[in-house]
Amino acid sequence: MLKIITGLSDSIAQAERSVLRLIALALPLMVLANVAGRAMRNPIYWMDELSILLMVWLAMIGMSLTLKTRDAVAVTMLVDAVPPLLAKAMKILIDLLVLLFGIALLVLCYRWFDPMTLMRLGFDTREFSGETFNFMYQDTTATLGVAKFWFWLVVPLVAVTISVHALSNLLRTVATPVTARIPSGLPVTPTGDGGAKP
Repeated sequence: MLKIITGLSDSIAQAERSVLRLIALALPLMVLANVAGRAMRNPIYWMDELSILLMVWLAMIGMSLTLKTRDAVAVTMLVDAVPPLLAKAMKILIDLLVLLFGIALLVLCYRWFDPMTLMRLGFDTREFSGETFNFMYQDTTATLGVAKFWFWLVVPLVAVTISVHALSNLLRTVATPVTARIPSGLPVTPTGDGGAKP
């Protein structure tokens, strides 16, 4: 069970890193292209909106990866000051709270997207909006003209990845002996000098 979940979490983290690299490369290029367009009195308005939406994706996916690697900003004075057994219990509680957050976010996304009602209505977005007063599937971006829900899909996607990462971290924490250091969410990779780095 531990190997399956941690393997899945590691694979998701690799995919997240690749997506983050692509977005981080695309954003400055888009900004430069738009600056050049404005300088030539031919601004590319849709690029402004797309860059904002991509920054939201960058933040959401980055949050998921940060929770995986346990690199989020934290105050650890209390955990560092207590005995090892209590420190491990506190770390288990932290991992459990992150897992509960991921699951709660997933439940809220399910209620927000309401896929069962959408399917029941034959994917008719007008009828869906009329019955539920939820206009998410009809709302479009101002300049791109694309349905906003395609961009909002990052929220349930991140809810799933956070849940997987949190479960993986929780299982790792539980499996780690009390006196040992809690491993990071990253797999150990060999270095050229024969050592290892996290």
